[in-house]
Amino acid sequence: MLLAHFALCLLPAAALAIGPSNNSLAWIPFDPTQFDGNAVLDSNGQVQLFWKNGADHSTFGIASQSTGYLALGFSETGAMTGADMAVAYIGDNGSFVFENRHATGFVTPQVSLDQTDNMRLKAGGQANGVTSFIFEKKNKANCLQDQADVANDSWQWFIYAFSDQNTFAQHAAGDMGKQYIKLGTGNTVSLNDARNVSNSKYLTVVQPEVALPTDETTYCYTLQKMPATNKSFLIGERPQPSSPLLHHLVLYACYGPADQYVDMLGKAPNCDWQNFSNPCTGFVTEWAPGMSARTFEEGFGKPFGTEFYEYAMLETHYNNPQGLAGQKASTNYTFLYTDQQVGTEIGTLTLGDMQVSGWFMNPGKPLVAHSTICTPECTERWPSEGITAVSVFHHMHYRGRNARVQIVRNGTEIAPLSSLHDFEYGYQYSKALNNIKLLPGDQLITTCEYNTLNDTAPVPGGQSSRDEMCFAWVDYYPLNNVLGCTQINPQLSDPSQPNETVAMCLQSSAQSPDIYASTSFTSSFQHLPVSGNNCTDNSFTALGGAAVVKTCPEKDICFSLNIPQQSTSSGPGDIFFQLSAPTTYSWVALAQGTMMSNANMFLMHSSASGKNVTLSPRMAPGHQMPVFNDAADITLLEGSGISNGIMTANVRCRNCTKWTTGEMSLQDSSTAWLYAHLQGQPVNSDDKTVPISKHDGEGGFQWDLSHATGGPDVNPFTSAGANVTSSSSAAGIQTNTRMAQAHGALASIAFVALFPTGAILVRLANFRELVWAHGGLQVFSYAIFATAGGLGIFIGNQDASLQEPHAIIGMILLGALFFMPLAGTIHHRLYQKLQGRTLWSYAHIFTGRIGVVLGMINGGLGLQLANTGRAYITVYSVFAGLMGAIYVSVMVFDEYKRVRTSSKPATASSSASAESNKLDGDVSEGSTGQ
Repeated sequence: MLLAHFALCLLPAAALAIGPSNNSLAWIPFDPTQFDGNAVLDSNGQVQLFWKNGADHSTFGIASQSTGYLALGFSETGAMTGADMAVAYIGDNGSFVFENRHATGFVTPQVSLDQTDNMRLKAGGQANGVTSFIFEKKNKANCLQDQADVANDSWQWFIYAFSDQNTFAQHAAGDMGKQYIKLGTGNTVSLNDARNVSNSKYLTVVQPEVALPTDETTYCYTLQKMPATNKSFLIGERPQPSSPLLHHLVLYACYGPADQYVDMLGKAPNCDWQNFSNPCTGFVTEWAPGMSARTFEEGFGKPFGTEFYEYAMLETHYNNPQGLAGQKASTNYTFLYTDQQVGTEIGTLTLGDMQVSGWFMNPGKPLVAHSTICTPECTERWPSEGITAVSVFHHMHYRGRNARVQIVRNGTEIAPLSSLHDFEYGYQYSKALNNIKLLPGDQLITTCEYNTLNDTAPVPGGQSSRDEMCFAWVDYYPLNNVLGCTQINPQLSDPSQPNETVAMCLQSSAQSPDIYASTSFTSSFQHLPVSGNNCTDNSFTALGGAAVVKTCPEKDICFSLNIPQQSTSSGPGDIFFQLSAPTTYSWVALAQGTMMSNANMFLMHSSASGKNVTLSPRMAPGHQMPVFNDAADITLLEGSGISNGIMTANVRCRNCTKWTTGEMSLQDSSTAWLYAHLQGQPVNSDDKTVPISKHDGEGGFQWDLSHATGGPDVNPFTSAGANVTSSSSAAGIQTNTRMAQAHGALASIAFVALFPTGAILVRLANFRELVWAHGGLQVFSYAIFATAGGLGIFIGNQDASLQEPHAIIGMILLGALFFMPLAGTIHHRLYQKLQGRTLWSYAHIFTGRIGVVLGMINGGLGLQLANTGRAYITVYSVFAGLMGAIYVSVMVFDEYKRVRTSSKPATASSSASAESNKLDGDVSEGSTGQ
């Protein structure tokens, strides 16, 4: 599987070189001075990245000391999932190939439909053991389903892979990696790497070894005493997880804990988590899978000590879904700290669902959103000048897909605090922000989105790994005493309380959180206008309306699909799809299947009035022209017709999950579809059985039906609530029409023109070099036929048609005629010697004659197999019929003449004539016999 482990075994991040690198760049084949920044991607300096930020496009250069393909990916998390990839290599013809690919997961990155706008090659090559290329990338992606934005104002995850083979395949172990690189020039506070800090001290909090139960979920709590100081500052962290069962580590600050909790100091961890309530409410930091060490820039730190907190609680969460017995675990978390006053004190604000449990998500959904609101009544307690957010850590469990924190100020949504697409549980990290200002009175909406397609029961929020969470921890400055801000339902914790949504503001100075009513939960606000990313993000699918997946395999032809939720929850049901194309096309078709044969096809063309469309369901029984399928249960819906030169068919299909020769599961994440079209005059017919001419273009793509599932059982293409998602999964199921045309043309030239001409020539002409002219022409004819045969075999492998009669006859002819030059040479020599036909003569002569006639007939079978239009068949039939008639007539006449000559008694004159023609006698008998 191509690059299947591209990010599964990424190396630890090497130290970055921001700005010009100290490594020697003499081996770089392009001019590094044209760029503003440079970073070493690998640990030994053999993969170098360069960049120059631009307003709309940024320019990147990458070079690797390798001699095969080179790939650079733009990722949101450092994982392959969702990565927008630039790939370059030397093609089979020796040219330099540049491709834009997109990875939908830890699978083969697919070639994107957009090969010109999102990324553009500027220069590239491979020489002297180095592969390199320079390209431009659009900063704001056209569609986040297919591409990725460039974080050119802050930090960007890059993933890379290289090889010494130019075949794009899985890289060798270790020939890949990831780096989190600062592209912007803004101030940086939080770095995702371990850096040495002068005059710093070390603090390690430890959870002693515990014997883990076989329970799936275990939380253990260990109280820690911070170093004795009035005021010191944490400036770096070095998590050291030790058990493979460890789900996360969290360090909480304890503000004035009661004596009963202080008594935990120095004792064994408390793992009776279901009967233990953690009194420590201040979030300090967390480790989760994928996270690396972290260091604050000089002058920044998180305070602790008697002026803030003296105790901290280390929480460890172990996940043991297999119920393994005899497992033991211990862990520690090391920090760098300083007792010197820092210039800026950092705090952490907890957003998200702090109640954790009590909420549920619907199963069987491609995306389900869960949101909580931080109300203005809490943020008004910030300093009057506001706070500045410098990083955010989004946390979900295995179903997590997307996350965001929106800022609503004075009733209007402004630029988001943070957004994260393509979340991967094993690639969590602290996302650096470009110093975003938050003001008192701001409303913050935290949303997490989950994929519940594999669930059959409601999915709860909870502490177990199989449940879900939604958190966003925001580091900011200057420090204040607001620790957390969210909403809760008191009844979920205490059944005697009212069942209502209220706000919660948690402060370090308070004994308990402040609970109050707020109008923020019902007040509306003006949404941020959408700019760029013009296909609707998955983020909005769950907010109402139908989920529609859209693919435009060609720039002016588009197809869309929706599967109502009811269809997947109640078994096979309705689906909705749309065909859209300009009226410059005679017809356009969409089909379910991997090849035309037995595909479930829907063909759209203009109606008799020229103002509407006709939709014809068809099936192709084998490689024949599709015929009307009266079993299809389809309805042409509102919104169909012709408007502004565009044909549109909005269709409901009630039996598209199973047809006579195939079926499609509505839960399938990879379904095969075909399309075809013909440009030209409009059909203008209401007849659903009207004959059509052969297509002039075709192809295939795949749809992930999970992206199309959702919404009511109504026409989604006229519903304002429909949310359209562009699809990037166009597959390489393309049949090369030009290759098929070349195959047919070459074979026709061979059998309709050249082979018969060579045979007729040897019957009617008479000159000394005739035998060489005949042999040379027939060898040349065979070379043309062999080329056509090779193309035919390639096409047959592509569309599985090698078992068709046309292909079988063609391969028999290709083999039989291969031996004709040898048979002709033997016949020629024996005839000169014996002055008469031998067994070799008859084998050569009649094999040739049968081959020519069979080749002409097979050409007609080929036209039928390719569903060629009537005009092409008519032209071929006329020429093949005319040449065939001439050929057969000449052969019959020659045999008649030969019989008559051999039946006459020999005379002196005839003997002399025969003697004078000895050199040519074998020609007159047909040295090839055709």
